[in-house]
Amino acid sequence: MLDKHLVMENFFTVLIHSIPTVYHSFSAPALQLVAACPSFRICPELSDPAWVSLGIQRALQESATGRAFLQTHGPYLDYCPNLSHYFHTLKSSRRLRLLQEVNQLLTRSLQEGLPDELARFPQLDNFDLYAGDGHWHQAASHDPIIDGKIYATGHFYALDLRRRTLTRLATAQGKKEHDIHALKRLTKEMLRQGAPVGRQVLYVWDKASIDFQFWHHLKTTAGIYFISLEKENMALEVMGHRAWDQADPINHGILQDELVGSSNGVLLRRVTCQAPDTGEIRVFLTTEMTLPPGLIAHLYHRRWRIEKVFDCLKNKLNEKKSWAASPTAKAAQAEFLCLTHNLIRRLEEELATQEGVINQPDYTRRSKRLAQQKAATQKAGRSWPSTWDTFQKPVQYSVKLIRWLRTSITSRLAWTTALPRLQALYSTL
Repeated sequence: MLDKHLVMENFFTVLIHSIPTVYHSFSAPALQLVAACPSFRICPELSDPAWVSLGIQRALQESATGRAFLQTHGPYLDYCPNLSHYFHTLKSSRRLRLLQEVNQLLTRSLQEGLPDELARFPQLDNFDLYAGDGHWHQAASHDPIIDGKIYATGHFYALDLRRRTLTRLATAQGKKEHDIHALKRLTKEMLRQGAPVGRQVLYVWDKASIDFQFWHHLKTTAGIYFISLEKENMALEVMGHRAWDQADPINHGILQDELVGSSNGVLLRRVTCQAPDTGEIRVFLTTEMTLPPGLIAHLYHRRWRIEKVFDCLKNKLNEKKSWAASPTAKAAQAEFLCLTHNLIRRLEEELATQEGVINQPDYTRRSKRLAQQKAATQKAGRSWPSTWDTFQKPVQYSVKLIRWLRTSITSRLAWTTALPRLQALYSTL
């Protein structure tokens, strides 16, 4: 019987060809975890690490179908199955579990390897913080017809607001499942995402997550909190006003911090704030009662980062259509997108901190945008919240990086050969 460590050793020997290629540097942090997963098995025809590698490359490359991917990129792959076997493995529930385990292990390792973008706020030290939302794309070519229509495929994701790693929470069921219905299907353990006992978990979600009794139940039984926007037609009764430190720059722009009651008897917190540059008024609802109101507003402002991730998946990775019709294959695709996003996030950080390669034009554009916002704030006579200074870094990977990755992988470029090419790309506007 083959030893799993021998399988991994043989796989990496073929993968790297004795040269540290871009693809090896990019994918190795995930592929090295495969043998540590409980669902790992010996599969001589298409090994588990080769299957994970195949999925990462499918997520990266611009191929509208599985057939197009294998025909176009098969000659450059170290392991290329035939078409029927490829789609058969996508339907494997065992391989889906393996992929989920790889994602969990990688995300855990990145908690130490990526910087904490909210570390400057000690008030958040005991919180795991996520932006949650659903993302939809075109149905697979052979998806079933329901009531005369073919419905889009949806998944619900959570983005870690500290390190910007992505996790799939659930795959939508039925015609077009609503966010709150999907959330209610998840167990408390799933929503806590491995947080230890005593640690608080906070989700920032749009209005589709609002169900006050559900929020209250999660708060009191599982230490899970929500922040969302108030709906226009809500009739909430003011129960009291909370004092806040108006001199603290964190709270600049806060107009009110209230306790309000819903018609079903749930006590909520309502925070009203004004954007410093535009003067736009936004009203937030939350079950969290201890954080400064400026941080409640700031966390919701960070929610748009998950929208930027979805934009990257759709328009930069060109993932606009389901890979296959089976629910297992759809879930595997979403897991591969999470894995690929997280690997790109790690690569970005490695390039910046270890190689000194950053996308300077993006930083320049973001700095100009912040300067314009500060000028508008000053002109309007409003105070600048210190939390807004944390928006200085670009929050999505560039198309230049994706193109460089694709070209370097297809050409099997060595890391030392490809790196100067990326540096040259980043130096041009």
